[in-house]
Amino acid sequence: MAGVMPQRGQQGRESERLRLDPFVIAGGDASPRDQRDLMERPFFSLSKAKRVAPILYEAGGQRVEIHGLAEHGMATIWDADVLIWAASQIVEAENAGLRTSRSVRFTPYQLLMAVGRATGARDYRLLKAAFARLQSTVIRTTIRNGEHWRRHQFSWINEWEERTTRDGRVEGMECVLPDWF
Repeated sequence: MAGVMPQRGQQGRESERLRLDPFVIAGGDASPRDQRDLMERPFFSLSKAKRVAPILYEAGGQRVEIHGLAEHGMATIWDADVLIWAASQIVEAENAGLRTSRSVRFTPYQLLMAVGRATGARDYRLLKAAFARLQSTVIRTTIRNGEHWRRHQFSWINEWEERTTRDGRVEGMECVLPDWF
């Protein structure tokens, strides 16, 4: 398309959403499977109030640090529902033999209904705030990999976008999950 400028991310990079074919959520309930990995370590704030004080955790030679931006706070355990939902949608699609992608497209209504939340205007605002926390929370880990140690830093989602009409009606959302997801 001539004359169309590529969208740029926060640091001037081309958005991953432009390079990935989206996986469009078909709907339906998907029950999360065993999510023990997310629950074994304190990856999320347990408070509904904004938390910006870092979480530091050490056990068995492993270290986990979770940091949240002052603007949004760190991701909460309730925000983890979004990740569990996304993982269950991808697993369900793979089990059905469908093509999947790290770029996930859905309606807020689909997500809110699937995780058992209300669907009013306030709930849509809370969902957008959850996406902001999931993207801005930074997790740093040291993990033993055989005889070696590996340091890893990541966020829960790489980027997200909301699509609205001129009158402000939400038509859909899209997020890009990290490579490791």
